[in-house]
Amino acid sequence: MTTTATPPVEFGPSEELRRIAGLARMGRLDEAAVAVATASAANPGDPALAALGGAVEFHRGQFERAATYLERARSLRPQDLVVRTNLAESYFRTGRGEEARVLCDEASALAEPSLRLARLGAHLAQEAQDLALAVTLYRHVLARQPDDWSVLNNLGNILSEQGKHGEAIALLKRAMKLAPDSPPIRINLGSAFLRDGNAEEGERVLQDAARDFPQDHVPMLTLAAFYRDNGMDDRQYEAIAEAARRAPGNAGLQSDYGQEAARRNDYAVAESRFEAALAIEPALGPSFVGLAAVYERSNREAELEPLRARAIASGTDAASLAYIDALRFKRGEDFEQAFAALEQAGEVVMANRRHQLRGIMLDRMGRYDHAFAEFAAMNACHLEEPSRPGERAERFRAELARDKALVTPQWLDGWTEAPVAERPAPVILLGFPRSGTTLLDTMLMTAPNTLVLEEEPFFGAIEAELGGIDALAGLDEAALVAARASYFERVAAHGTLDADTVVIDKHPLHLNKVPVIRRLFPDAKFVLALRHPCDVILSCFITNFRPNNAMSNFLDLETAAQFYDLTFSYWEQARALFDLPVRTVVYERLVADQARELAPLFEWLDLPWNGAAFDHRAAARTRGVVRTASYAQVTEAVYTRAAGRWRRYEKHLEPVLEILRPWAERFGYSLDDDRMPAWGGPPGIAIDPA
Repeated sequence: MTTTATPPVEFGPSEELRRIAGLARMGRLDEAAVAVATASAANPGDPALAALGGAVEFHRGQFERAATYLERARSLRPQDLVVRTNLAESYFRTGRGEEARVLCDEASALAEPSLRLARLGAHLAQEAQDLALAVTLYRHVLARQPDDWSVLNNLGNILSEQGKHGEAIALLKRAMKLAPDSPPIRINLGSAFLRDGNAEEGERVLQDAARDFPQDHVPMLTLAAFYRDNGMDDRQYEAIAEAARRAPGNAGLQSDYGQEAARRNDYAVAESRFEAALAIEPALGPSFVGLAAVYERSNREAELEPLRARAIASGTDAASLAYIDALRFKRGEDFEQAFAALEQAGEVVMANRRHQLRGIMLDRMGRYDHAFAEFAAMNACHLEEPSRPGERAERFRAELARDKALVTPQWLDGWTEAPVAERPAPVILLGFPRSGTTLLDTMLMTAPNTLVLEEEPFFGAIEAELGGIDALAGLDEAALVAARASYFERVAAHGTLDADTVVIDKHPLHLNKVPVIRRLFPDAKFVLALRHPCDVILSCFITNFRPNNAMSNFLDLETAAQFYDLTFSYWEQARALFDLPVRTVVYERLVADQARELAPLFEWLDLPWNGAAFDHRAAARTRGVVRTASYAQVTEAVYTRAAGRWRRYEKHLEPVLEILRPWAERFGYSLDDDRMPAWGGPPGIAIDPA
């Protein structure tokens, strides 16, 4: 908003008025103020003196005193637009915005010739979301002053919000031409393009603004919001990281960056940003909440108590303290107190996380119907996100079905022979999410010379770089050698890669990447983690995954079951086509007799088996951060409470049981009793030789 620095005032011809005005014009404001106060006290009914007193005090920055004079002047001259305008600006300067807005009614603002009242009225109407009046007044100003870039900018913003994108963009372009060095105008123009559906141009304008104003964090923050709303997680993360780098003193932004890092399981980054925020604002509740979540997720529960003491000493809010207590009690398995503390925490965490925690606690208290309702509410929150995860999940399944249709014997006949690899192929550990892959990779980690990759998307990235699954058949020897080298270069960034290192590439949804894995590594061995389909689908539904394109399939029970059916249909088709060497580890057998289930697998992989001394928990404690939803379970003794858990929720699973029944029976389970795959049987399907 633009205002006149020196509000004009009309006054009578008296000698004293001229003398006071002369003092003011010479800058002798204090003398003018004393003189006008004296004259006004002697003549309280003189509107000219009251108006002049208001002008003098306004110049002195004494806006409350100015308002007092001007209120008297207005009571004496209610139709005087100059007095009305000066009083409105005095109210505005003293935070009395609503009183100022009343003075800026449409008729007065349009009648006042200097446009000061119209400018102020438009600004106040925009703040109050009276957009119709704001548009009327901004248009009135532009009719007289068409090159006012601030008004062009403000009006363009309103029209963009109202969906009048074409006119908004035209106005903002004019504003940018008049004020090319104004970052807000560039940001507003980029945002207007985005609202208009022109993502390419909007992104370009914002990226140009980020380049041209390298110290300004707002362009990157605006891009981050755009990427978030469109499900572009990686680019969102890069943008908010850059925004935080540009504004190191912004505690809220540092904390927000920490939250995004935590969502991506980048706990080292998250912790550093939360601490950076607390160095700026020591009592900042969101950062204490974020640190508590990081400690829990990284199995550092012993640090929750000192964190609580630190939060108390800093004077943080009671709700954030309650959240720390909720996690403390939860890890101590005091779920009644954990639930009570969580309720006291209110909305210090996002709604989906709050619903998830409620569900977990209610489940452990045996209140299964209430728990399921909370998990359903968690997923409903995700489904309402602007990135439209339901639609993205549908596209993901459609693309997977297309890949499956391509993988045929005729397609395989067109493959050229792959060159001999220079180093051993990785072991591919896969299984539908929540089937025990993290527990299994932790157990395999106990073997010397193993390097476990935890859900790294290397094969998906390489497939995309090669041109997609369609391009696999036509790859020549040079392309395959280069792709292998690219794979191991990525692996080497995650640990020591010696000549005898056994790489164990764990990713549940490698189930859908068999063709590219097989193309690069024809001799790769596959380890399939298997669990009762009903337990798997329940666990996926109640887990608070970050809703990327794949995980968004778990926000609805029916789509989760459809995804399971499609994934295993594809896996079985690819397994048979490529005659894959597969060994299956059954979760229920693993928790029943760990040694009996694992010893044959270790032997098949040529890994040493420690026999009775085997204990995966030490490996889990030393591995650092576990980047999956199983972060807590892998540090515990193997337990059986998750096996058969679906029975407690059977009535809620009823709509999808017939989709899952054929797979349960194929794998050796049943929906009618508690049977599990028997020890001994055909390898690679449900059971392996004893």
